[in-house]
Amino acid sequence: MERMTLGRMVNPVRGFLHGAAALAASAGLLLLVRRAWGDGAAVTTALIYGGALVVMYTVSTLYHSIPWGPLWKRRLQRIDHAMIYLVVAGTFTPVAVAALEGWSLAVALTLVWSVGLTGIVLKTTLRDVATWLSVTLQLVMGWVVILWIPQILDSLGTSAVAFIALGGICYTIGVALFLMRRPRLHHRIFSYHEVFHLLVVTASILHYVVVFRYAVPVIAST
Repeated sequence: MERMTLGRMVNPVRGFLHGAAALAASAGLLLLVRRAWGDGAAVTTALIYGGALVVMYTVSTLYHSIPWGPLWKRRLQRIDHAMIYLVVAGTFTPVAVAALEGWSLAVALTLVWSVGLTGIVLKTTLRDVATWLSVTLQLVMGWVVILWIPQILDSLGTSAVAFIALGGICYTIGVALFLMRRPRLHHRIFSYHEVFHLLVVTASILHYVVVFRYAVPVIAST
């Protein structure tokens, strides 16, 4: 059964969902920069995080909405998947800068960005990367934050850690459902793939709260 289309737009639910997320991320980036204004480190981390969100959702919107030919569809798919690494590393950055310092900060950022850049290179240069490898790298990047939970609790508080955990759980559940191809709802309109995207957007909202409400103010105050 073929997927529903809207004119020449393919996968309209995914396209509209991530299109709206891209617009929201753009507005969120401006709000973050405004909140961070006056402090170089805060503005830099806001740009890294907010910019990563805008890029990921923009690429995803273009990939899922436009009826690309086979060659460009494969290329855009690789770039789309690679952007997940960018957002995970970008999300970790303001949290790490707010909660860590010295060697701990250097090690944390080096570890997460090294894994992220490795994943981006693998996804964009190799023709076929095993799904299990991509998923493993992304989940390791996301959950490595556990190593620094005591410092994050001390700097950002219990509520921030709860939002971080809930976002991670949403993304992890989304990945699991995507890999299992469940739940199978309405194949033509809304099924497991759309559920995955919805959970990713939910995770982004939860993590945005952490960066906007907790991480950026702490960075700007130090």
